[in-house]
Amino acid sequence: MRLRSYFLICFAEFLALAAAAQAQNPSRTEVPIREVVLSDGERRYTIPIHVGSTAIEAGLDTGSTGLRILPNTLAASDAAGGGGGGNDRYAYGAGTEFKGEIGKGQLSIGSLVAPATMQLIQTVDCVSSNPHCPASRVPIEKFGIQGSGLSGEGFRAIIGVNMAEADVASPLPAIGARRWIVELPRPGSGSAGKLILNPTDEEVKDYTRLPILGAFASLKGGLHDAVEGCLINPASKDKSCGALLMDTGAPGIRLVNGTLGRSPWANGTAASLALYDAGQARALESFTIGLREHASHLEFSEESQVRGTVIYAGLSPYFAFDVLYDPANHGIGVKPRDPADHAPVGQRISGD
Repeated sequence: MRLRSYFLICFAEFLALAAAAQAQNPSRTEVPIREVVLSDGERRYTIPIHVGSTAIEAGLDTGSTGLRILPNTLAASDAAGGGGGGNDRYAYGAGTEFKGEIGKGQLSIGSLVAPATMQLIQTVDCVSSNPHCPASRVPIEKFGIQGSGLSGEGFRAIIGVNMAEADVASPLPAIGARRWIVELPRPGSGSAGKLILNPTDEEVKDYTRLPILGAFASLKGGLHDAVEGCLINPASKDKSCGALLMDTGAPGIRLVNGTLGRSPWANGTAASLALYDAGQARALESFTIGLREHASHLEFSEESQVRGTVIYAGLSPYFAFDVLYDPANHGIGVKPRDPADHAPVGQRISGD
């Protein structure tokens, strides 16, 4: 009996050491990022996840926070709400607003599995300032997240992986992801991209690191992950600088409260997005305005509710760079992708 107890104690100590080692060396895993083209031509991106026993293709959104799931998607045993977690409401830039319970369920992405908080959506509506948002165009039974209000299009869930704290925050840290790389599939490539969770030190060593702006550190989503950047016209030398946000859920580039007037540069204009660290340009994307394969439809606008100049860069930078998200170091990293026909070009700029 004493020998058995000794072995049980040793086994428990072994499990504790293994758990500690896992905490120090989290498992690397990756899942494919699939491109979905809506009937209106907009590009969206999904990753495969499991919540409990249910497999879901969830829309991947680096510009929002939280796993949010439409009604009648999960089995009753997959996730539980109503346990004191409270309720949550969350609105997107297009004006769609979700309300629902804060629940918890077992989430699996690749080989990472753990309980995670999620919003179990109960109602889909529009914010009062935008009553004609995409959610107004289709009944909830035909509504799909990121479906642009098109009947029967879009997804049953969205996974917002912005690094901000929130009541329903990104579930990636909850399942053991300490950092992650987003490599989107390029338009027309015919191959999937990938989301790499816990990339190795070797994988991240060549990324140019950029600090996220402290001015937005308290925000719950959206601009929390913004970096210093400029929109530049290389021919005229015109430029406007401010907070720059990359966002897999937002096709097109929108300059808000810029210094370039109200009329955007014409389609076909060569342009650049420069990324900075403390006033020093560190990386540059070169693209052409108005090309769908560059996700570069350009708009200029004035918005009183937005603080300062903001460049909502959308998808375009992901076609030029792989992007690393590193919450522990409060920053992101970019690495130029290999050149490809019809793709924007990313390059490093030496800080020396």
